[in-house]
Amino acid sequence: MKTLRTLGTLFALMICAVPALHAAETEFPDYIRTAQASVGQAEAKAAQLKEYADDALIARNFLRNAEAEYKNNLSWSGKLDAKAEPTVRYFAAMAQLQASVILSRAEKIAQEKERGRLEAQAAQVRSRIKVFDDKNADIAALKTEIAKRDAAIAGLNADLATKTASGSSAGQRVVELTGEVQTLKWSLSTTEQKAAELGTELDRQKKGLEKANAEVARLKQELAAKGAEATQEREQLQALSRARQFELEIGKLGGVIKASGDTIITIHARSALIKTSAKSVTVTAAGERLGLALAELIKSYPEYRAVVKVHGFGQPAKIEDAAATDQMARLLREVAVGKGKLDPAAVEALGVGQSEPIYPKSNPEGNRRVEITFVKKQTN
Repeated sequence: MKTLRTLGTLFALMICAVPALHAAETEFPDYIRTAQASVGQAEAKAAQLKEYADDALIARNFLRNAEAEYKNNLSWSGKLDAKAEPTVRYFAAMAQLQASVILSRAEKIAQEKERGRLEAQAAQVRSRIKVFDDKNADIAALKTEIAKRDAAIAGLNADLATKTASGSSAGQRVVELTGEVQTLKWSLSTTEQKAAELGTELDRQKKGLEKANAEVARLKQELAAKGAEATQEREQLQALSRARQFELEIGKLGGVIKASGDTIITIHARSALIKTSAKSVTVTAAGERLGLALAELIKSYPEYRAVVKVHGFGQPAKIEDAAATDQMARLLREVAVGKGKLDPAAVEALGVGQSEPIYPKSNPEGNRRVEITFVKKQTN
């Protein structure tokens, strides 16, 4: 007996130790690890740039929520509760999107700095090209002047042919002009040599300019793409946040919530919303409150529309058939449209009678229900 009690105690201690061991060794799924990596990169960039600290904090908070929800909804075997998984994935996706926005902004800043550097370099090359053009203008002017002096010498030589005095003033003038021409030719040679050097440098600078211009064009294209990507990610982030908030607001309507893709359905007990008798059908106080709350919800989220569907089941048939349930649906719709001032196009009413039961015949009240389906409008 003592041995059995000892074994029982050890087994109990092992059972108690399992949750603690599991908590210490929690291994997150891939989508959380991906979000962790993205948030870490975003925080590093924010610290490096000394900007976006608040955005990085938001991303970190989303990630903490995802990790906490994951840990808090694990079973003893380490499996995540299926009901909690959408919430965990939502927080992880929000963290990753927020981090992506930060990284896109940081990349855009880096590319803008590089573009500025290249444009400054291009401006320097253009100024050097102007120097070369100025030298070419000087060369052209010198050549024109030399041509004029050569023409003057030719004229004087012609005059010398008709003069006999070797010391004539024309001869002296030829000597002077010849010296001036030699000086100009030396100046031209020096200028042409400098121009040749500038030409070589210009060719090199032009190649650098072409490369810089190509790089600037590439960066501009990348910046435009990054800007569009960042805008798209911000829009996705806002859309996810708004969709999540819409789901939370739907929860305030009460009832059982069933979600499938972009469609969300709330299921309510019909008897709580609609009072029926052999002579009349009326909306209860709870039905009035639901209709008004529905109107306010759709006005706050006009991108959604609602379909109010009323189900019947059992006897008498005149209260449970399609016509009767259609009248009930229209009464609820009238509360939202009339008293709630909701656009009639935003809510539809439909009675389906007994055609869509979800419980066996032994549960008629479960089948007598009101379903409100929220559908996101299609955008072109």
